[in-house]
Amino acid sequence: MTNPSARHVIVVGAGNAALSAAIAATQAGARVTLLEKAPEAERGGNTYFTGGGFRFPYDGIDTILRVIPDLSDDELARIDVGAYPAADMRADLARVTDGLTDDRLADTLVREALPTMEWLRDSGVAWVLMYGRQANEVEGKLVFYGGLIVEAVGGGKGLSDQEFEVAQKSGVEIRYETKLMRLLLDGPAVVGVVARGPNGDEEIPADAIVLAAGGFEANAEMRTRYLGSGWDLAKVRGTRFNTGDAITAALQAG
Repeated sequence: MTNPSARHVIVVGAGNAALSAAIAATQAGARVTLLEKAPEAERGGNTYFTGGGFRFPYDGIDTILRVIPDLSDDELARIDVGAYPAADMRADLARVTDGLTDDRLADTLVREALPTMEWLRDSGVAWVLMYGRQANEVEGKLVFYGGLIVEAVGGGKGLSDQEFEVAQKSGVEIRYETKLMRLLLDGPAVVGVVARGPNGDEEIPADAIVLAAGGFEANAEMRTRYLGSGWDLAKVRGTRFNTGDAITAALQAG
């Protein structure tokens, strides 16, 4: 049972980042309200549309067993997961960003990736090896490659469904069809939000706000403004609800 006197945290968004934040906040003793712009049938942000794969550094099978402890002896005998050292993950981040990654954030990501996988496992998210996409058969063994070898059971949809289940069991209040309109300010402090739900606009006070709905790829005007000419014609393959509301609210709040 959630303590009504606990600090109130509002999480905006309902993808993996938002659900992870909501679960972590409840575990820390907060009362959490999660605002999901989509109806329940279309919940989950772009997480729903992903493969559910996660990248983290590992030294070999012993590390993988910390994330997937139920691998059978038969499986262990026929796989070779190799290794993906932290230095390799750090180098990959630099490579795919042409060296423009933020060093402090990249170092934090590499350092916390494995502990976060273990935390998600302990919280109730189940993982499997990516047999179909990241392994080749070599001399009778399935040899994994590329560092990205673990995915949530059920892929992106499975990750979303598992995290929603954990959040609901943890006492997170989920408000569907509820859009962030603006942030409430008291001087320089953010003290709540104005949200638009099925019953109209509502001011919701909070002790902390987590903006985890950063996508704007479903907003043709923002794509053109920030990415350039022609991006208004791009086809959106993910959620139609990522229209940049959180970015707009944050910019309006300064």
